[in-house]
This record gives sequence, C-alpha cells and structure tokens, in this order.
Amino acid sequence: MAGTTLAAVLGQQGRRVILVDPHPRCPRIFKAEKVDQEPVELLRKFGLLEYLLPHSRRWSEVRAGFDGRTFKTLRTEQYGINYADMVNALRANLPAAVENRCDSVEHIANSGQVQRVKLRGGEELTCRLVVLASGASSELLANLKLNRRVVQKDQSVVLGFDVIASPAQSFDFDSVVYYSVSPSTRISYLTLFKVRDTMRANLFVYRSAYDPWIREFIMKPDWMLRRHLPGLNRATGNFEVVSQVESGCVDLYRVDGNPQPGVAFIGDAFQSTCPSTGLGLSKVLTDVDVLATCIPRWLATPGMGTEKLSDLYDDPRKLAADSRALRRAHDDRCASIDLSPRWQIHRSLLHLKWQLSGRTGLQPRRSGFLGVSRAALNKLW
Repeated sequence: MAGTTLAAVLGQQGRRVILVDPHPRCPRIFKAEKVDQEPVELLRKFGLLEYLLPHSRRWSEVRAGFDGRTFKTLRTEQYGINYADMVNALRANLPAAVENRCDSVEHIANSGQVQRVKLRGGEELTCRLVVLASGASSELLANLKLNRRVVQKDQSVVLGFDVIASPAQSFDFDSVVYYSVSPSTRISYLTLFKVRDTMRANLFVYRSAYDPWIREFIMKPDWMLRRHLPGLNRATGNFEVVSQVESGCVDLYRVDGNPQPGVAFIGDAFQSTCPSTGLGLSKVLTDVDVLATCIPRWLATPGMGTEKLSDLYDDPRKLAADSRALRRAHDDRCASIDLSPRWQIHRSLLHLKWQLSGRTGLQPRRSGFLGVSRAALNKLW
C-alpha cells in the first residue's frame, strides 16, 4: 500500500517512477481491512479514494459495546475493503509515468548521487532516489548498514474471520467495536464490520503467536468468543463463525541508524504499528504525503545526500505520526492488561464511564473510544 500509493502520487506529479514488486497483482494478505476517517481524508487529498469505492462498503456509524450493552455510537466515514483489493485497485489506475517491474530487489548500491538497484532477474536500474516500502521484510537492511530495533516483542496477535447472523436474525449495524471486561482475557477488543456483503470480524489480543490460547481460538472460535466475551450477543445479536480463522503476529520495531544517502524508508519498512490502534494506514499515508512534498525539492538540486533525507525523518508530521503510533500501542496494551495500580485505576474509571454512558445515553465525544484524560488520571496518582 505504501509503495503503490507513493508511485501514484509521484506519477501525478509527472515524475518517472519504477515500481518493483515480485507479484503482478497483490495476493490476498491478512492486513488492513478497513479504512478509517483519517486515511480516507488523505486518500481523498491524493485523488485516489474514488478507485477504492467500487471494491468497498461504506458506513457512517460505529457502535461501541461493553459488558453486554452498547454504550455509545460514533459518527464517522469508514470503508471495509480487502487489503489486496485496495492495492490492486490503485495499481490498475497508476499514471502512465509509472513503470512496473515484476521482480525482487537483490542489492542496492547507494551514494549521494546515483543509486544502482540490482534485481534478481539480472536487470540493473539507476535512479536518483530509492524508496523502500518493503513492509516487514528486513532483507536489505544489512546491505544498507542499518538495523531494526525491537520496541516490543509479541506486541499483539490479530485474528480475522467471517461471521453470519443466526437464523431468523440479521445484523442491524454496519460496524461494532466490543471491548473486553477483564484483563485476564488479554483481549483488547473485537470489531465487526461490513466488507461488501460479508460481515468481517477482527479480534485483537495481547499474546504471543505461540500461546496455546491462539491455537485453541483458531480451532474453536465460537466457543472461545462466548467464553471470553460474555454478553457479546446482547450487543451484536447471535452469530456464528463461517470461515477459517486467519492470524497475524505483530512485533513493534523501528529502523535505527543514520539516514542513508539516496534511500528513503516509508511505512512498515521504517516502523511497524500495532493493528489494534487503527493507525497503520494513517501512518503509511502520512509518510507518503510528507515524502511526496520533499521529493520535488530534492530533485530540484544535484545530489541526494543524507541532509536531504533528514527532511523526511525530521518532518514534524512524520515525527508526530510515528510517535503517536508507538504511544498508542503502549497505552492501549497497558489499558487492556497491565495490573499495576496506575492502569488498574485507569481501567476502572474507563469501565465506569462506559457503564454510565450506556445507562444515561450520553452523547460520545469525537475524540475516540478511550476517553479518560491523562490529566484526570494524574490527579488520582
């Protein structure tokens, strides 16, 4: 998504771009399956949102549930769409200035002037700038004298599956987010949302991929949901899982080392995000937006030294997006499972707020689901 979006934006600028990928079309990958309001606005800014609409399902309302009840409804603009459909729709509409190479990168010889990229098929490409949008792959880091620093090993596991409503019932919503009551479950939340005509479910848990709990869930998802999210059916209606359970494990990491001349990193190639935060696409598209602003300036003068690349990594928007993603990943994990006094107080206040909102019908603030302020908590500890 990062590389394809950047290629599209640079192609619109009239830049000559070569997009290198080993697949002619993006295969099915269990990754981002919905586009939240912030990335929607960036895609609209890029003029790319229209290409995704035929492949997606739009909704304007998200219900939030807890302890067997819906406690608030959030007005928004979101789209459910398969990750592969999203990438392939953008690829099918790339500007004519973008060339495709169905190949893999074997080696990058970078410098402050010209970059040489050797492909596994034997072709060598030369260019002013290489942009690595290679996701979690780390094959080329050693080549560039960089390393990846793990911030949080086994940050989370996301489990995805399709569901249908039980007979004689139907879903009366397009999207629901349902939170766990107890930290012992190590569950952050379950979200249900429409992707075209299918109701898709993503469950976010703070466990290792090797935890026996994960295998048990994959084998018996309906039973595990009833056991660990009691009261869920009162908020969503009865449903059953009708597909195999897909899973993905996430480590939080970022690339360490000085900026390299002639090479820029964007998206997960630079820093991963925890999918439970919902900030993955926002961070990717912010990288694209910042880099697309930098490149015309860089190409206007000779060379591609580290002083130019620093413009990307030191940009306030990028720094804010990267920092927010890491901070939110840490805070959401602690709010769900941390048993220290600080986070037990936070969790108790949060649950109390949700319970009172559900009983009184209070209108939600637009700031999001986790709404207890740091200032209020600081007064307590």
